[in-house]
Amino acid sequence: MPDIAEQDLQVTIQAWDQAAWSLAALALATRGDGPGAPLTDPGMSTPQQIASQAAAALYQASALASGRGYDWGTQADEALLAQGQASGQGAAPMARFMLPMMGDLAARVAAPGARFLDVGTGVGALAVAFAQVFPQLEVLGIDILDRALDLARQTIAASGVGARVTVRRQDVSDFTDDTGFDVAWLPAPFIPQPALSDGLLRVVAALRPGGWLILGHGKFGGTPIEDALSRLKTVSYGGTPLDEAAACHLLQEAGLTSVRTVPTPTGVPAVTIGQNPA
Repeated sequence: MPDIAEQDLQVTIQAWDQAAWSLAALALATRGDGPGAPLTDPGMSTPQQIASQAAAALYQASALASGRGYDWGTQADEALLAQGQASGQGAAPMARFMLPMMGDLAARVAAPGARFLDVGTGVGALAVAFAQVFPQLEVLGIDILDRALDLARQTIAASGVGARVTVRRQDVSDFTDDTGFDVAWLPAPFIPQPALSDGLLRVVAALRPGGWLILGHGKFGGTPIEDALSRLKTVSYGGTPLDEAAACHLLQEAGLTSVRTVPTPTGVPAVTIGQNPA
């Protein structure tokens, strides 16, 4: 008879196996590819975004388990697109829940000439989503991965907002811009620590007076397993693990004011915001 420790391990493996297959079933159902009626009302997100969110986790875990390590440059187009489309669902909730906490930003991004910087734009899904949510907004997306940028240009061309969305190959640690931005998105889990440290200061320098920086980062302070997985995901992405205190410290050291971490739902990355003094 197997001992208790082995039995517990087998039970855990079976539970995680069921969770993985449940994600796959969710991806099929929201795409309408599986048996039975497709899911058609996933809330604020589209069925395709929910399918991409489920599939992205499977693609990324499979890459890590394969022994190849984790490098965005080695991922299939399907993995890049799934991650990007999952990220794109963040635009509408940010507009609905975060903007009321951010001074006059709602009015600013609704005005002609408003600009948004999307660092680590990937396939451009978040950049396009922001342009769709805010019809006056001009968006610049930057990334260092040429293949992702090729996919981003396809995303933009098919979006109907291509006149207001531009992407370019640019390392955030070398970023400069003379026009200025009303808001910028900086996702720490996808940016190595040296680039984050240098790039954050460059992004702050490119904000217009009164503009806002939104720093995405991992959630810590949960159970030991939750914290360990958050750190693993971040390191696997090649990014920088930050908790709330570290994120606030970075923004305060960069000279931003009104710095605070805002509540986000379970399963959504933590977000810390700060405003460039007027």
